[in-house]
Amino acid sequence: MRVLGNNVLVTQAEAETTTAGGIILQNDISSGNKPAVVISYGNGERVTEMQLVVENKVFLDWSKAMPVELDGLKCAVIDCEHIKLIIE
Repeated sequence: MRVLGNNVLVTQAEAETTTAGGIILQNDISSGNKPAVVISYGNGERVTEMQLVVENKVFLDWSKAMPVELDGLKCAVIDCEHIKLIIE
């Protein structure tokens, strides 16, 4: 499998209540705003600028994601422009 261009492959993650930096996240995150974990990404210019790393947790616009299933794992492909926040 190879992710092309500015696309990012993610899977849904469990929501955390705080970030590593101590920022408290909202407890009642709606289903459309759940965090995701980066599985892979393309080598497009915008992805490179974002400095994504595999296993980064991100928040994205799920309505823009294309659902896919890989080896039984429910994933989504999304253009990096729809990633709104990277949790490092």
